[in-house]
Amino acid sequence: MRDPYFYDDVPVLKNKLNIKDKEELESTEADITFIKLLDVDRVMKNGKFEFNHLKAIHKHIFEDIYGWAGEIRTINIEKEEKVLAGKSVDYCDYNLIEKEASLAIKELKEIQWEKLGIEEKAQLFSKKLAKLWRVHPFREGNTRTVIAFAAQFAESRNFPLDKSLFKKHSDYLRTSLVMASIGEYSEYEHLTRIIKDAMQEGKKRSAKHVVNSRRNRQKTADVEFDR
Repeated sequence: MRDPYFYDDVPVLKNKLNIKDKEELESTEADITFIKLLDVDRVMKNGKFEFNHLKAIHKHIFEDIYGWAGEIRTINIEKEEKVLAGKSVDYCDYNLIEKEASLAIKELKEIQWEKLGIEEKAQLFSKKLAKLWRVHPFREGNTRTVIAFAAQFAESRNFPLDKSLFKKHSDYLRTSLVMASIGEYSEYEHLTRIIKDAMQEGKKRSAKHVVNSRRNRQKTADVEFDR
């Protein structure tokens, strides 16, 4: 079956920039999405954690590149994974995407995260994150979108994640997501490890931010007092 997302003459995703070289498209996409990800939290700050929120994040990140940004894929997909010896994760059938993604998000929201210790929180968050990622709602850009969504969700539940850790170890993160998404043989150890590290670093960052904010407020108060 021909992939309708590809140009007719080359196996490259149709894009608004009309780039037909795969490596050039990947490089340009990386540059553009890097900028878009910098303000995704500001743009989506008041978004609701539901499937439409996930689609809006995807649209924000990729709207300058793909005409289908924010839209559910209309075909089933496979992606060769080195860690699976060239085989693909069994991604969700495109007819079931909204149902399965909404269910994964619902399960994420039903957990009382504030009652969990960091170890249990990291393990459970990893499993729910992998479940959402495995749906792969979009033709391209699923990992960046799901991670942005997950980071926003974690922030809203008072366990911020250090997103720079995910960017620094992007290959490890993707491999971990793959290994956590292969059905009965799923392995969550590696994904849990990076999620736990991101939670710990996020907590440190948050505490440092609070201390700096207090210092700045105190400096402002001291200046006002001197006047």
